[in-house]
Amino acid sequence: MIATVGVSAAIILGLPATMSSPAAQAAPAGPTMPVEFDLARYTPVDPDHYRSLAYADNGRSFFTTGRWMCQVGPQYRYVGCQGRPATAPRNTLGAAIAGDQQGPWWVQPGLGEPTYRFGSTTGFRPPQLRVGQRVTIGGVTCTVPRADTVACRTGARALIFTPGWHKFFFPAWDTKAHSANPAPRYLPPRLQYWNQLPASPPPPK
Repeated sequence: MIATVGVSAAIILGLPATMSSPAAQAAPAGPTMPVEFDLARYTPVDPDHYRSLAYADNGRSFFTTGRWMCQVGPQYRYVGCQGRPATAPRNTLGAAIAGDQQGPWWVQPGLGEPTYRFGSTTGFRPPQLRVGQRVTIGGVTCTVPRADTVACRTGARALIFTPGWHKFFFPAWDTKAHSANPAPRYLPPRLQYWNQLPASPPPPK
């Protein structure tokens, strides 16, 4: 009888040990793979279709999603995407990752990147990378999760562009060699906690 009374009292008093579930509100224990880089969701396509053969393009590859234009190269793990999400600074031309060593950086006129050019210099027309497809070129993998979204990853660095927001990923030790993410309130809940990608599975080479 005493045990029964004790349990009833606990229920009546609403003791936190039995009535709350703080784990349900906690942040993930570590980075999880965003759906934008879950490659099993996407169909791979032939990278040669996107490569310009013109000498002046210096081995670069280009694609468009309809809203965004991205280019890969000329060096290994170099990628840039042209366009301005709503959370980007004014006058932004796009963002770029340099060799998995720096970035993503905003590309803006007059801010130290005047030589970065988006698009072919020879008139090469970027083919479309369609929703549900992915392409891997020179250590860079890009996906098109939705009609208004593009995502590109090198190794430990990545970017996601949507009309309403952007998300940048970079190594935990890197506190300077990248541009900033927007305040968490502008991002989907699944992207608010971590600025790093999980180590496994490794990115394609």
